[in-house]
Amino acid sequence: MQTLVRTRRGFVVFDPRIVEDTHYSIDDHGTLVHDRVPAGATLGLVVASGAAGAVFLGDGWWRLASLTVGLLVGAVLAALLLGVVHLVDSPERRYRKLTGSRRFSRSVTDTTDPSTWQLCVLGSRVAESRAWRTGLIDPDRLLGPLLWSAVSGDDSGKAVRDTLTELADVATELDATGPVPGRRRTSGVVATQDDTLDRVVVLRARADALRDRLRCA
Repeated sequence: MQTLVRTRRGFVVFDPRIVEDTHYSIDDHGTLVHDRVPAGATLGLVVASGAAGAVFLGDGWWRLASLTVGLLVGAVLAALLLGVVHLVDSPERRYRKLTGSRRFSRSVTDTTDPSTWQLCVLGSRVAESRAWRTGLIDPDRLLGPLLWSAVSGDDSGKAVRDTLTELADVATELDATGPVPGRRRTSGVVATQDDTLDRVVVLRARADALRDRLRCA
């Protein structure tokens, strides 16, 4: 889940609306990245500027100096390009217009806010589960908004903690069951598989109930 980023000191939680319906995403370092400006294009601009400086402006030892200057110029041009793109299509400005707030993320550590830290740990546990990644639980992808509502103080932390705890428990149990194998003739094996199937049915019923609860949250 891109709106919950684990850092060396803890977590950074984002409001999903900061990237919703935009050309931006959140990378593993918690940085807003424009998806339509590939890294290869900016790198190519830098290299092309350096090569042009070396070929057209330099000779002998001056060629090395021209290459260095060209690379620096290319880096500046790439930074300007990214700056213009961000200025024209700023997710922060759009977020302020949408919510009236400048705060779209919050850093959480276990020392400054232990209770919120526990919410992030639970959210991370759910997001990393196979059941959540495959959409078996929370198919509407409401985990991000739910976590932000608690972290930002818009919702009751206890209610969110209870929901996240149950989500994490269901996700863990579903991951532990794995795929339900086909039937065999041995009666003991069939009974075991029937028990596993019954358990999965119960867990999926709990997951459906949680989905309804999340929709009403």
